Order: sequence, then C-alpha cells, then structure tokens
Amino acid sequence: MDTPNDIFQSRQYKYNRILLSLLGQWPFQKKRDRWIVFLAVSFIGITQFISQILALVTLRGDLDATLECVAPLLVNCLCVVKLTNLVYNMKGIKILLMHIQGDWQSWNIDSEFKILYRFAESGRSITIGYASGMYAFGSLFPFLAIIPKIIGKNVTSNYSTRPVGFPYHVEYFVDLDKYYYPVLIHNYLATAIRLTIIVASDTCVIILVQHCCALFSIIRYRMEHIRKAIKEDKQFAFLEEDDKVYKNFIHCIRKHEDAIQFANCLEAIYKQALFVEVGLIVSMMSLSALQATNDTLTPQVAVRHGGYIMAQLIHLFTVCWLGQQIIDHSDHVYTAIYRGEWYESSSKSKKLLNMIMLRSISPCTLTVGKIMVLSLPSFSAVVRASASYFTVLQSVQ
Repeated sequence: MDTPNDIFQSRQYKYNRILLSLLGQWPFQKKRDRWIVFLAVSFIGITQFISQILALVTLRGDLDATLECVAPLLVNCLCVVKLTNLVYNMKGIKILLMHIQGDWQSWNIDSEFKILYRFAESGRSITIGYASGMYAFGSLFPFLAIIPKIIGKNVTSNYSTRPVGFPYHVEYFVDLDKYYYPVLIHNYLATAIRLTIIVASDTCVIILVQHCCALFSIIRYRMEHIRKAIKEDKQFAFLEEDDKVYKNFIHCIRKHEDAIQFANCLEAIYKQALFVEVGLIVSMMSLSALQATNDTLTPQVAVRHGGYIMAQLIHLFTVCWLGQQIIDHSDHVYTAIYRGEWYESSSKSKKLLNMIMLRSISPCTLTVGKIMVLSLPSFSAVVRASASYFTVLQSVQ
C-alpha cells in the first residue's frame, strides 16, 4: 500500500475497492499485483476483441450479420476507453482518493462527519444499485444465448462464427466443434470482464461525485447555521464572538475553494473519456434498437437486445444524473448564504461573503469534452438523438 487507506476498508467504499482491484486499477494496490491482474484482464479482453474483428471481416457482405457484430464491438471500444482512462489518470484518481481520506481524518465538527457519512452511504447505495442493474441487464444478452445449449434444445445456427450458445460472432480460425468449450469459456469470461470494467469505472465516478457533493454540503451547513457551527467547532472556543464568525467565513472560503478544485480535477480526469463514451452510447442504442425491431428476429432475441438497451440507458442516466448532482450542490451554496445569519456579523465579516457568492454564480459541472454539460436535460437530448439515428438507420435498411 502506498498510503494508509483505512476508510477504504470500510463498508462505504468496500465494493468500489474490490471492483477496481479486480481490474488492477485500485491505486493503493501493490504495483506487482496491479500489473499481474491488469495484464491478465487485458490479454483476455484483447484476444476476444480481435476474434470479433476477424468475424466482422469474415461476414462482410451480410448486412444482418455485420450489424450483429458492430454493436458488441462498440461495447468493446467503450471498455477500452474506460480502462485506458483509468490507467492514464490513475495518479489523478489517487490524489482525489487521498483527498477523501484526508477529509475523513480532518472533520472539525460532528455535523461535518454526519454529512460525509450520509453522502458516503449514498455512494454505497448507488454503487450497489448501479452494479446490480448493469450486471442484470448486461448479462441478459449472453445468458439467453446459452439457454438452448443448457436445456439441450436441438437448435442450429446459421453462422459458423456464432455456434449455439455463443452470444457474439467470433472467428478464431480453429475447429469450434473440437474447441467449443474453451472458446465458449473465453467468450463468457471476456463478457464478465467487460461488464466489470464498465461498472468499476462508473462506480468510481459515483463515489468521487458524492464526496464532492458532500464538500459543498458542509459549506452550506456552515453558512446556513453559523452560530451552531461556531459552537460545535472547538478551535473557535477562545476567540471573541465577532472573530469566531470571521474565522468561520475564512474557513468556508478555503473549503469552498477546496471543493471547486476537487470538482475541476474530477472534470479534467473524465471529460475526454465521457466525450467518446456518449458518442458510443448513441451509436449502440441506435443499432440495438434497430436489431430489436427487426421483423426476422424471435421474441427471445428481441428480449436480449431490449436488455442491452436498458443497460445502456442505465449507464447514460447515471452519468447525467451525477453531473446534475454536482451542478445542484455547487449552486446551492449561493442560496445557503442568504438563509444564514450573516446579518448579525460585522461589516468586516460580511465582505468575505462576496468572495463565495461571486464564485458560486457559476456552478461546477461535468462535461462531455467541454461541448455538452452532463445533466438531466442532456440525458433526454442524447436519448432523442439516439432515436433520430435509429429512425434514419431503419429508413435506409
């Protein structure tokens, strides 16, 4: 371990630590263990990615089969983007995690601890809910493909690149009758890895965003309940009354700047990856909807694609909702000042409030490559864009 990380052994962050460790992307893992896991995961994922590309080349000329190949390949691209972003920005993520560790060790009043705890518990609940939804809907596509093989149903496949039981088209240039089970295990193991990459990456964003919101909420509490916060904070015990208010405002200014830096660092880490991710999600939803509404598909295959679309919607909604959370909590600092007891402070103390108010006019955001701000309205905009592309693809099919 590079640094003490007791807080990350707690129930609030346990699942995030485990998920990232499964990919070799937990910043506090031993370097050797991290590289061993990462290389193993990368080898399985890359070999399966190559087999899907070879299948796409083999099936060129068959439009329906090509569309079946493209959607899983886009998911692979999404996983590559997410994993690459984790590797490339590990130092920045580690800094933010150490920031979380420091905040848990340096809270000044009981109310601050309660706020940190509440948002950490919220992050845990969202992590469990998101992971459950993604694994459930993401597993539906491959699970329904293997059912005929499990129950021994006499079903034949129209493609040599996708025998019965295989969720995707693959081409290994080997006798699949002879090596059926090794190749099948390799495909389903790669599928589990892809789901874990998506869940681990996104739940890491979840806990970082929740902590960022906690920092803004602590400032709001100190500004709305000035007298109560001063009474709780023992470091102000021996100061004059007006000096207590003045020091509390200075403390809030520093904490506010700290929260803004945290949000800006989070934005810098994920803005480029989110730009590519949103574009891939639009393409995946459009293609999945096109396949799910194909007249030649069976209800079973339609359900598989429906689960695929639901997983993509959960993914997109979660990211946009997290962006909305940062906007709301950073923006509420401005109104919290008005609700506080600022009018009882001296003119010297009141002047300090201008600094926070001016900075709070522009809320912090998560953006898609600085092009689009992630929020609930942007979720509906992306879904509408996907529906538009689906309509275009359906008309030219």
